[in-house]
Amino acid sequence: MAAPPESSYITELRGEKLQVAVETRQATMEILKDALRKGFYGHPVSFYYSCSEPVDSYKFSCIPTEKILRDLLQKTEEVLFKEDSDPENSDTFAYVYPNDDVVYLCAEFWRAPNHLCKDSKPGTLIHEASHLLGTDDITYEHLTVELYELYGTLLGKSSYVEGDDGKMHCREELAQVNANSLEYEFETVINHEGRYEDGRYSCCEETLKNSVCRRQSTGHYHLHERFEHKRQEMEEKLQKIPAQHPDDPNLRLKF
Repeated sequence: MAAPPESSYITELRGEKLQVAVETRQATMEILKDALRKGFYGHPVSFYYSCSEPVDSYKFSCIPTEKILRDLLQKTEEVLFKEDSDPENSDTFAYVYPNDDVVYLCAEFWRAPNHLCKDSKPGTLIHEASHLLGTDDITYEHLTVELYELYGTLLGKSSYVEGDDGKMHCREELAQVNANSLEYEFETVINHEGRYEDGRYSCCEETLKNSVCRRQSTGHYHLHERFEHKRQEMEEKLQKIPAQHPDDPNLRLKF
């Protein structure tokens, strides 16, 4: 196994920054545990393509499975942290190497919000930990998938997205293997819309600060229950997606 390149900019965390990293780990684990407790997971599904405008649709960024959430929880607990203060990484939140359970925290991480929201510290850790489970940085675009049911048929619009690799990717398949899509599912789809005040969220009365919102629409997590054949179809499609960076332990996957 190749080791990550050495750099004088990479140092061990100490003092306040170490405390921030530890608190972020704890917050992220609480969020993942709450998502598991509330059943915010399912199985991705394929669908029939339609040009019609959707009605009463399901909008989401990613459909994580229960296994993915449990593996994320374990990986989040296991990772170590280091700081990379290289000025060339000043616009980077964090990065990892595929075969190294270390999250390298950069300048943008320390400026990110502590609570779950777009481009937050917990979202960053979910993003980076997912890389260690096999997700890729195919695009940083904020992707959404929109599906709807009509007379017992699951429909949706499909489109292709150009990834940072210059290739075109099917949107609904990309959403399942792209780290940003998983991050945004937590930060923008199942996150609280209300403020946390007086020990509870105004949107749902949840008292756990590091949590997801039971009032958010999560019907997309149950589509596989009614469309089992579409679940199988999507699983077959995802199995055919080649690894973006096979056998490259020195590749940095960043956010």
